[in-house]
Amino acid sequence: MTRVLLILMVVIYAHAADYRSDLSLEYINYDEFSDEAVLSGNTKLTLQNDLFTTNVLLEYLYSSEYKDRRYILLNEFYVSKAYEEYSFTLGKVIRYWGELEGFNIADVYNQKNYLLDPFDKSAKLGSWGFFVSKYFDESRLEFGVRFYEEDQKYPSVDEPYSPFLLDYDDTLLFSDGRYTPTLHLMYSFTDDTVADSETKIILLHGYDNKRYFKMISQNSLSQYAYRVNKVLLLSNVVYKSAIFKCEAGYTDVIRDDDISDYTQLSFGAENGFYDIFGADISVYAEYYRYLYRQEKIENVDISEIYDNDIFIAFRLDLNDPSGSQLKGGVLYDIKSGEQIIKAEGRSRIVDNLVLNCEYLQPLPSENTLLSQLGETRRVVLGLTYTF
Repeated sequence: MTRVLLILMVVIYAHAADYRSDLSLEYINYDEFSDEAVLSGNTKLTLQNDLFTTNVLLEYLYSSEYKDRRYILLNEFYVSKAYEEYSFTLGKVIRYWGELEGFNIADVYNQKNYLLDPFDKSAKLGSWGFFVSKYFDESRLEFGVRFYEEDQKYPSVDEPYSPFLLDYDDTLLFSDGRYTPTLHLMYSFTDDTVADSETKIILLHGYDNKRYFKMISQNSLSQYAYRVNKVLLLSNVVYKSAIFKCEAGYTDVIRDDDISDYTQLSFGAENGFYDIFGADISVYAEYYRYLYRQEKIENVDISEIYDNDIFIAFRLDLNDPSGSQLKGGVLYDIKSGEQIIKAEGRSRIVDNLVLNCEYLQPLPSENTLLSQLGETRRVVLGLTYTF
């Protein structure tokens, strides 16, 4: 498989109209675990002709310590075509549905890439599907289908990235067949009557991106995918220097006795303060809530960390020639008091070479999903070269 990917990349690269690569070398310290050196990156290619546009995203990861974190992945490979007021997309795609900074309950098209980083919401696995959109003056109507469900890998239990205390079998179990399609219909529109706003309404029928786990032996568990009817609402309103955001969803679980129907709500506000001693500051405040209709399985997914939680964060842009930026935030659970603290910094050393650093520490309570990840703090120092 690796040889096929490399040959494909060479052929497309030779004819590519546009390409970009990011290559990162990072040193990671994870408390009592061995220090880890990681080489990671991605290459994006775009090939255009008179008929369609081809987009390719190749991702690669190599860890000095953990075999699970060694792969070459063709994460996107799709063709797209715009014709008058229509657009068409076919292939393996990563989609981003969401408004809030901390977590997006509406971002349900792709599965997370837990081998890369369980705390990075942009770490996703591409999914094979088809989309067609019809554009109007101030709105868009999209129909899409995800063709099938893929297995999702997790790190081994002896690694700092694993959320499990038992062995994990990555063979996915299903309520229906693997190739039962997931359909969605999305309507998006803008309005500037009172304030600038953008709203999306999504109807989904098929497999949920959230899955729960079943014991398949005394010491092993596996993921279980179930089908749902889901309604999602995403909206943002811009008023002066502030942005108000909302994501909401209701999930009707189809024929599953183990998991309840549920509602998800999240609200947020963002405000910018500019030219403060030459720097720009953006501050964020967000709230997330899960509501279950019946008392069944809960806390089945890492996303349920975001239940009755407050997220407070800031971003400081120094506006210097190096493009220096500092970000920090804390996720606080109102009920249990557990927290996740994260700080990031980056600055360009020379053209195309960026220094980045990160500090992350979960502060869990007992008997929660986050407690399985432990209190281990993570420190990252890295260099990223773009070419």
